[in-house]
Amino acid sequence: MPRSTLPALPLPLRRSALACAALLAAMPAAQAQDAPSPDAPAVNLAAIDQVTVVGSRARNRTVFDSAVPVDRFGPREVDNALASGDLGAALQELAPSINFPRIESSGAADSVRGIQLRGLAPDQVLVLVNGKRRHASSVLDTESSFAGIVPVDVNAIPPGAIDHIEILRDGAGAQYGSDAVAGVINIVLKKARTGGSASVSYGANHTDFQPTDERKTDGQTVIVNADYGVPLGDNGFLRFGAETRERNPTNRAGRSDAGWTSWNSTPQDLALDGQVLFKSGDSEQRNHYAFYNTQVEIANGVDAYSFATINKRKSDGSAYFRYPGDPSNVPELYPNGYRPTTKGDMTDVSVVAGLRFASGPWNWDLSARHGGNEFHYDLAHSVNASLGAASPTRFHLSTFDYDQNAVNADLTRELDLGIGAPVNLALGAEYVRETYTSSPGDPASYAAGPAIGAPPGAQAGPGLRPQDSFDGSRSVRSVYADIESDLTARLLVGLAARYSDYSDFGNASTGKLSARYKLSDTFLLRGSLSNSFRAPALVQTGFRFSTLNFNSDGTALQTASLLPASDALARAFGAQDLDPEKSTNLSLGAAWRPQRNTNVTVDAYRIKLKDRITRTSDLQSDAATAYLAGIGRSDIQSVAYLANLLDTTTTGLDVVVHHDLPFAGGRLDLNAALNLNKTKVDGVRQSSAALGQIDPELTLLTENNLFRIRNASPRNKLVLSADWQAARWGVQARATRFGELKDFSYDDEAELIDGVHAQRFGAVWTLDLEAQYKLSKQLTLAVGGDNILDRYPQRVRETNNATYGGALPYNFINPIGLNGAYYYGRLRYTF
Repeated sequence: MPRSTLPALPLPLRRSALACAALLAAMPAAQAQDAPSPDAPAVNLAAIDQVTVVGSRARNRTVFDSAVPVDRFGPREVDNALASGDLGAALQELAPSINFPRIESSGAADSVRGIQLRGLAPDQVLVLVNGKRRHASSVLDTESSFAGIVPVDVNAIPPGAIDHIEILRDGAGAQYGSDAVAGVINIVLKKARTGGSASVSYGANHTDFQPTDERKTDGQTVIVNADYGVPLGDNGFLRFGAETRERNPTNRAGRSDAGWTSWNSTPQDLALDGQVLFKSGDSEQRNHYAFYNTQVEIANGVDAYSFATINKRKSDGSAYFRYPGDPSNVPELYPNGYRPTTKGDMTDVSVVAGLRFASGPWNWDLSARHGGNEFHYDLAHSVNASLGAASPTRFHLSTFDYDQNAVNADLTRELDLGIGAPVNLALGAEYVRETYTSSPGDPASYAAGPAIGAPPGAQAGPGLRPQDSFDGSRSVRSVYADIESDLTARLLVGLAARYSDYSDFGNASTGKLSARYKLSDTFLLRGSLSNSFRAPALVQTGFRFSTLNFNSDGTALQTASLLPASDALARAFGAQDLDPEKSTNLSLGAAWRPQRNTNVTVDAYRIKLKDRITRTSDLQSDAATAYLAGIGRSDIQSVAYLANLLDTTTTGLDVVVHHDLPFAGGRLDLNAALNLNKTKVDGVRQSSAALGQIDPELTLLTENNLFRIRNASPRNKLVLSADWQAARWGVQARATRFGELKDFSYDDEAELIDGVHAQRFGAVWTLDLEAQYKLSKQLTLAVGGDNILDRYPQRVRETNNATYGGALPYNFINPIGLNGAYYYGRLRYTF
């Protein structure tokens, strides 16, 4: 291509694109260097030729033949990415279109974290297990970049149960229902009929932490798992297993300027100057998992199947430090101040059972499922200062419980309509019943005691009051139709439609048109146009909680109460009933396979979202404070609620390159994947008549909040990976580049970007490396490291205390995380 025809991309994007091109250009030359060795392992079927479950209900549809972009990551890739045992982090490592930001010191978000697909919110991606919808969490995310969402807790799925992962990067609401706005992630469980495996691994973060000039070793993690397969009949199987993962916490907080961060700078406060008092890092966790996956023929042509997962998780997070002289302290209990510990105790259960059989030309799949998530939220090392020295130091804040029960029928068949190729027809119906309850905390957790001037309620709480508890339910009925056929030898066309009726939000119809045209056997064009409908989650309609967070200018902390839109106080501040989110998704792409072991895919997308649900800013001002005091709510300083405030457009491009070749007596797989992504805010609802009566100057979303929504994920991300396997040795290497990020700054001297004081955080490369050696046919030793170059995101500006007095030297939204290098060893025995 002449130089004058190159697109005028920004320098970081040009470098990313050139890296992809360089890898592709090097492939034929590398292939010519080595002839296949007789000792080399057999060539695995390329991922692009594997049959996929998502994206099409036609049987034997491969990734390459699909009309929509699908990624498939096999057992070896998944196993390597799961070195730390964290599925969310593994998905981020595998797919450039996925990010997994790690918010710290954030209460419940220390325990439950969601993933982003294509820059959208974590509740705008649908998660399936074995093709069946996964239930969401019972906890609403109150403090991340996408505050107000209810994600699926992917880390509740047993990592050791996973065989492979499929990612559909396309809107699929008409095919799979609500939430499939950005796409679909399908986790496929192991189903081998015989044999088993057991492994034990140990790892830890070992890092040079420059803000405190320390060499830290923490985050010690032990993982033990085992699974086994039992044949049932001629073709049936039972695969089951268990896993335990225990992780120590990490801390990447800096030394605090006590004169700035303390409330009133008492001598006892100032004596703590220069110490690490706050916590920013991963929480302590204890995870226990179990699973089974089974299928058995119970009659001629009738298969019964079932699978289940269970996760029991205990997490200890951290809140902000309270100084000795702070009004929230009781010196008799904490003469040196204290840092409350948030404690999450979660139980997550999913069970699916069904029958598959043929009746005439129809293939039937009848199933029932139950999903439940219960979260007990507690506090330790805290105090209700209004109760004085009589206050307890441990509190139960609330219990949140979400259950989803469903039955569904899926029917497929082939029709001969005389067009030269069969028409694949799929029909289905589903009934879902959801319930959600929240129960109050201990009386001491929300009590307003007699101490004058002391804030009521437990610090890092307060607990949920009895009058604020919630008990709600709803039902959803859906029907769908899906047809797909090769109209000609080159043209594939698919149509899908779904009708859903919600007992609380009315009904909606969605549709999808997809097509793929083969210009040749090795080059095809593809595209889709669809609309999706995401009803507000039941948890979003009933969740309420209060948290301690920064005020609008970052100079102090305040208690903010998040209320459901139906609450009378929220209504006084302008809340209205939530409406469903609506989206349209356009995708255009191409796939090219110049030779059997090389393929390239390019897909562009545009996702328009209307009535996007988000958390308002903390609605706080002198007038709001006076209003709250006037109605007897001086226990809180601000109000927030969920509302349909935004219209956005997200545009992007995905590029994936794959090549495999014989190399050094083994087989080498090379991959490059690039995601470019940008979100634009098209419209904002900023005020209401009710809010104007309290304070005409208040707005529902500050410019800082809008800035983060536009810039909450990297504009570009590049993943380069190489996997070499020989008879006894194996090596995997993965380099990931997270592009530049921007986030608002509390420093009023920071650069003005789009009218907001903000900081640019430069691109960061990470390198992961693992080597395996087969000590015997059954025993394999692996050693490796994630982020072995010990890279961190760019530090927050230190001027004007943008780091909260030095306590928080790093911005949490960067998906590279704050933990530095992680090294591990793993021993696996197969039998």
